[in-house]
Amino acid sequence: MKAHDLNNKHKIDHWYKYRPGISQYLKYARDNANLIAAAHKIEDVSTQFHLARASLIYLEVDNYGQLISKNDNLHLNYIRSKFLFDALALYNYCIDLSWQVLYLYHGDCHFGVVQDEKYYLQATKDCDKESLRGRLVLVAKREEIYEYVMNFFDEPLTNEIRQAYNYIKHRGTFHIEGLGLNESTVPIGMEGAQLKMINRRSINIKDWKEKLIQFDISFVNYFDDIIATLMPKEFQETSVSIETLFNTALELNDWENKSKNK
Repeated sequence: MKAHDLNNKHKIDHWYKYRPGISQYLKYARDNANLIAAAHKIEDVSTQFHLARASLIYLEVDNYGQLISKNDNLHLNYIRSKFLFDALALYNYCIDLSWQVLYLYHGDCHFGVVQDEKYYLQATKDCDKESLRGRLVLVAKREEIYEYVMNFFDEPLTNEIRQAYNYIKHRGTFHIEGLGLNESTVPIGMEGAQLKMINRRSINIKDWKEKLIQFDISFVNYFDDIIATLMPKEFQETSVSIETLFNTALELNDWENKSKNK
């Protein structure tokens, strides 16, 4: 499958429609600010996922123009390795951000979620595997959602994508086939012994492009399920009544007065 086909066969534009606007803040900030926080994070996933797909599509370009000085195999491998590494990192960001969607949705609902920037930033910082389990299983009693997330995380392909990302994070980089040498021993005889050289794991750009395409498809299905489970259909509606606007203003003033007096 071509990366160019992903946008037509596995659409993700509907994710961006959850971007919370003025009407969502007016309707949900009082009692359901968790919806706003989760929707804001859905937008983050959408942004990073679009960038990841773009990097995959750039891998299939034949003419990179001024991006490379020569249109030979060496320079093509170099620029394509850059887009491969970009895509690998971005897809991994999406895994982490998908957890934050769930974590924020099952968090607090009060005005402070949107009024206090430190609260939101701390909540996203606190989200990891153990804290997500605590919030979903122990507090929200939604073990089935946690199991679904962990099953996706433990799938062989997801695990391979994650391990490759961590390899770069801790080891520096991979060796790209067709891009430089990667010897494991010094090619000189040492009286019967061999002097070893530190080398890197070697990967093939074409093979890894295919893996990332399959992961893209898998993640779309996974994240669509998360959104469908969490977000009410009416969240995207933009109409706001005068009564809602008036009540939100009154309760916001009351909340801020109480916060100042603490």
